[in-house]
Amino acid sequence: MTKNAYLIHGTSTKDDDWFPWLEQAAAPEIKVNRLDLPNPFNPEQNEWNQAVDAQIPVEDGITIIAHSLGCVTALRYVERHQIKDVNLILVGAFVDPLSAYPELNNFMNPAPDLSKIKSKISHATVITAVNDPIAPYKMAVKVANELGAKLIVRENGGHFLSSDGYTEFPLVLKELKGFN
Repeated sequence: MTKNAYLIHGTSTKDDDWFPWLEQAAAPEIKVNRLDLPNPFNPEQNEWNQAVDAQIPVEDGITIIAHSLGCVTALRYVERHQIKDVNLILVGAFVDPLSAYPELNNFMNPAPDLSKIKSKISHATVITAVNDPIAPYKMAVKVANELGAKLIVRENGGHFLSSDGYTEFPLVLKELKGFN
């Protein structure tokens, strides 16, 4: 039986970075549904929340993979719905405003309440890199600690974008298959 997983991108598109590769690499065991979010380079919180709600079923045992700003969106999804046994993979995660990107401050407020989300999670993995120039890795460490998630810290990897060499990401696939 094929299992579903849902991938929420950040300020990119569903066709960027390692997302198409993950969909192909996980098949046929896992169907990775890459979400399409409106105005990805000028995101608005309500628009993204509505788009995610329209594309991810509200059900227990859901698996969500998210990258960058998509992590905030994924966490808000879990917080907003009465679901349990959620599996999460958060890559380049953060929940606090990024000082280098003040134009995202409106999107970031309010921050997801991680204490309300923690009890809904079955398994969670947070992946970050020490040399991430966009989301400082200590922000991902904070998310992992507050969620009680498995934390994977790489020395190098940047923000895990194709420009950082990430058109494939076997570590995400390994974590995803570990949930199933």
